[in-house]
Amino acid sequence: MARLPDRYEIEGELGRGGMATVYLVRDAKHGRRVAIKVLLPDLAAAVGSERFLREIEITAQLNHPHILPLLDSGATDGLLYYVMPYVSGGSLRRYLRGDERLSLETVLRVTREVASALDYAHGRGVLHRDIKPENILFSEGLAVVADFGIARALTGTARAGLTRTGIPVGTPGYMSPEQALGTGALDARTDVYSLGCVVYEMLVGSTPASWPGTEDVRLGRLNDVPPEHRLRLDALPGRMEQVLTKALALRPGDRFARAGELADALIAASERTPSLSPDEVRRLIDRAAELQAQNPTEEGALSLGAVEQLAAEVGIPPEHVRSAARELQRSAEPASVSRVPQRASPAPVSKPRYAPSAYDARKGRIALERTVEGEIPESAYAGLVEEIQSRLDSAGHASMTGRTLTWSPAAQGEATRKVVVTVTPRDGQTYISVEERLELTGLKKIFLPIGGMTAGLMALPIVEALSAEPLAPILAIAAGLGGVFLAAKWVNWFDALDREPELEKLADRLAARAAEAVRPALGPYA
Repeated sequence: MARLPDRYEIEGELGRGGMATVYLVRDAKHGRRVAIKVLLPDLAAAVGSERFLREIEITAQLNHPHILPLLDSGATDGLLYYVMPYVSGGSLRRYLRGDERLSLETVLRVTREVASALDYAHGRGVLHRDIKPENILFSEGLAVVADFGIARALTGTARAGLTRTGIPVGTPGYMSPEQALGTGALDARTDVYSLGCVVYEMLVGSTPASWPGTEDVRLGRLNDVPPEHRLRLDALPGRMEQVLTKALALRPGDRFARAGELADALIAASERTPSLSPDEVRRLIDRAAELQAQNPTEEGALSLGAVEQLAAEVGIPPEHVRSAARELQRSAEPASVSRVPQRASPAPVSKPRYAPSAYDARKGRIALERTVEGEIPESAYAGLVEEIQSRLDSAGHASMTGRTLTWSPAAQGEATRKVVVTVTPRDGQTYISVEERLELTGLKKIFLPIGGMTAGLMALPIVEALSAEPLAPILAIAAGLGGVFLAAKWVNWFDALDREPELEKLADRLAARAAEAVRPALGPYA
């Protein structure tokens, strides 16, 4: 047990963590119960008593109703400690471990109070660097942030020294990407990220599964989340997921600049707005389309998040925007889709096909093309890839060259179908190409020697009829090679006859999905 100055009488241990042990003690001088955190010996040695006491004096100047104050600090027998008021309300972690979920009202209140404390400290040049449920305590029902002292004391300590102790500065699951990677100087946005993780955990039940990328932030939707997280995120009111996505952005520049902005955005996104009639919602969507025509975006369409934000400004909840979008989608005229080259629609599958119309015998491939009016946004590419893999029942590799999407099979074995799909938006149109190179594989190769032998035997009567016995071997070999060539083309022709209807359906489905994505009235969320 730690040996502390005589004025502190240890009553028991309150908790033990990766950086310190917390004791409940009685302060004999003032006749009160307080909590003392004693840094672990290795960490104390890495920080150094002089630096620790100097830095912690700075945080002792913080005076805010939602910051747990620092009462005392010191060093004894090589141990570093600091003293805080004893808070009997427990930590946020205790409530998260309970059976009942926190109400949305409680989540917003805790977020607002913690954000207030962070903005106050940030305004005085103090970062926390370790915001997590264990450091958010409750005093008389109010949230107070603890451990500003230790965070400030550890800031600037040589990373090599801390690495030797095996103790990270921060907590995995709550550390910002830049803090975890140790890249660049930290600012207030690293605490914004950590607070975003805490808010996510209060709402969803656990910390985020991954760092949202630039595309997630642009769309205002967390894509790479476990199914159980998705269910809870979809149940959130309004635009709260958009707010979370921005708070958790991989790049600091994409996040909120202040914790208070995060809290304000959450509150605004969660507000319940009055219901309006379907006609009023439709008029809103029509007006949004007019604004888009006057001020087009780069992709030529408003995103769902943009329309929802516009709707929120006039009191329309996002669920009504989505309902109106679905209604308009059903009633909208489909975008123009053309086939290149133009030809009659393929006969139904139930009718026999006597020749594959898209088969290029010279190149040994099936080649289909479709053209859609309007340029498909890159945000719709994921849906196209999903459609390709579902139709072909094959995993594949998708790559981007400029704005062109190219899909090809992931496996490269002999039995793998050589299908390549490209999608290119250009000059106001979207060009879709579906190609499959036909090859002889497996048992089909047996037709090659059969074809060669058959052609060679058929050449013998011709040789006899022409009395060209001296040339018989040469003619037989030539006939055999020709038979091999014709057999290969014959097998490929039947393969094309079998596979073209499937590729036709794939090309038509991709064109239909692209057409839905470029509809100007609905944008990429159609």
